[in-house]
Amino acid sequence: MSEFKKNPIATDEDYFKLSDNVYNNDFLHEKAKIKGSNGQEWKVIETFNADKEKVKNGLQAIAVVPADEYKPNKKHYDNVIVAFRGTEFDRFDGDKTTDVVQITLGQKKNLGVAGGKLATSFDSALEFTEKIKKTYKPTSIHTTGHSKGAAEAQYVAAEMDCYATTYAAPNIYRLLSDKAKKRVDEGVMENKVVDYTHKKDAVGNFDQFGAPMIGKQFTTKSNGTDSVLAAVFMGQHPMSTFGDMFHNNGSVRLELEPDDIIRHAKEIQKISDILSDIIRNIERFQQQEEEEVAKLKSQLKHETGPGGKYHLLEEHEVDEAIREVAKISQNGKDYFHDVQLAEELIHLLRKKQKELIHFGDDIAYAANSLRDKDNQLGTNFEGLAVR
Repeated sequence: MSEFKKNPIATDEDYFKLSDNVYNNDFLHEKAKIKGSNGQEWKVIETFNADKEKVKNGLQAIAVVPADEYKPNKKHYDNVIVAFRGTEFDRFDGDKTTDVVQITLGQKKNLGVAGGKLATSFDSALEFTEKIKKTYKPTSIHTTGHSKGAAEAQYVAAEMDCYATTYAAPNIYRLLSDKAKKRVDEGVMENKVVDYTHKKDAVGNFDQFGAPMIGKQFTTKSNGTDSVLAAVFMGQHPMSTFGDMFHNNGSVRLELEPDDIIRHAKEIQKISDILSDIIRNIERFQQQEEEEVAKLKSQLKHETGPGGKYHLLEEHEVDEAIREVAKISQNGKDYFHDVQLAEELIHLLRKKQKELIHFGDDIAYAANSLRDKDNQLGTNFEGLAVR
C-alpha cells in the first residue's frame, strides 16, 4: 500500500475533542457520535476495550470517520482517525503498569506478568490499528490521544508510518522497533507527528532520559493549573487545561502566537533604538568635550597676554600643560577620555544594532508569514467545510 496521507478534514480541535471523549465510556461503542469543531461530527466504527478482552493492559481506543460518510457494515473509508485513552488514575486496569514500565523505564515487555508475555497496551494499540488498516483500507490513518493515549498514538504512527496529533505525550522512543527508530532518526516522522503540551507538565515534557523526539512538539496556552497536580509538577497536564484554547478555525493557540512574536520583534526594535541613543550620547559627549577643551585653551591663552593672570607663560606652554593632563592627544587635539575605547564601543554598538534590526525583521517576517499561512489554512478549511 502507498504511503498514508494526512487527514484533510480534521483540525487540532477535532483531535482534542476525540482525545477527550475517548475517556468517556458512552462513546466506547460503534455508531457513537462525537461532536468536533466547526460543526464537524465523527462516528465510531470500531472500538477496543481491554477490560472486556483477555488482555487486561489498560488500552481503550476508538476508530472514527466523518459522520456524513458513515454507513453500517461499510468496508472502506478514506479517512480514519484512531483515538487512544490516557491514564485513569482511579482505575487498576493496567494503565499504571504502562506508565511506569513502558513509558518511564522504556521496557518493551510487560514486566508485571510472569515471563512478560502479556501484550502491552502499545502492542494492542498497534494490533488494533493494523486491523483498521486491513478492514477499511484507508488512504489516511491519523492517530491521536492524551497522555498515555498520546504515547500510544505516537507509537502507532512511528510503527505504521502514518500521522499523529497528540496532547501532552511523553516520549516513548525506546519502545519502538528498530525500523520505526530508523524512521525517527532519519527525520521521516518530523512533519508527521506533532504534540501539543504545556510548560508546567512533567508528563508532556518527559523525554525518556534524553531519547530522540518523535516528530515535533509545541508549547500551547493553558486555561489554568490544577492545584493538586501542581504539587507533582503536573499542574497543566489534565485534558481540561487545553479546553477553549483554540482559534475559530480549529487550530491550537500556541504559547507564542504570531501576534505575540511580532510584539516581541517590536521590543527588539526598541532595544535597537536604545543602542542608537547610547551611540548618540557618546558622540555628543565627544563633540562637547572637544568644544570645551578648545574653549578652555582659548581662555587660558588669552590670560597669557599683557596684564593677564598667566602673562609669564607662552601660549605653547598652555598647550603643553593641557597635553600633560589629557588622556590622549592626536591630530592637534587633546582628549580627556580614551578615544580608541570609545570608537571601539561605538563600532560594537552599531554592529549589535544592525544584528538586532536584522533579527527583529526576520522574526517579524516569519511571524507574518506564519499568520498569513494560518489564515490561508483557515480559509481553505472553511472551503472544505462548505463543500
